[in-house]
Amino acid sequence: MVTVAGLIMSLIAGLLAASGHLYVGIVLFAAGACLDVLDGSMARACGRSTEFGRYFDSICDRLSELALVGGAVIGGAPAAAYIVIAGSYLLLASRIYNHRKGLRSDAALFGRPERLTLLVAGLLAPAPYDLALFAIAGLLCIVSSALVVASGRKNPADRRNGQSIGPDLP
Repeated sequence: MVTVAGLIMSLIAGLLAASGHLYVGIVLFAAGACLDVLDGSMARACGRSTEFGRYFDSICDRLSELALVGGAVIGGAPAAAYIVIAGSYLLLASRIYNHRKGLRSDAALFGRPERLTLLVAGLLAPAPYDLALFAIAGLLCIVSSALVVASGRKNPADRRNGQSIGPDLP
């Protein structure tokens, strides 16, 4: 329910941004992102963490980012903001790829807090700084995705020691 509440807040934030209220939309989006920090911790603390929940949380995170950026672009922000969204989905895809192969995905260099910081900074920055921030975030997503896939290789020492290499989604 916490994940869904954060997604709903982000959808409303996107609508606000689309109607020209970018600053209010960003504040509401940030509040929704704060809920995202709590949902996984609450699930683990209550013993209710599941594989489905990890996937659901990750997909809701991406949808919330898309809602804000879509609204911001409709409201006048440059379409280059979609670079960050594309990088975000690429990172999710690389983690899912590793997960389906039974490999870990914990080597992400560029996580959601850093990505959202650059995204919001880009939405607030004047041209040409906005484009530079979006490009940097997109590039860091690509690098992070490559690191996730590269780190997902099974380590022979893990197999010898009988350690499990299980899934690790964001």
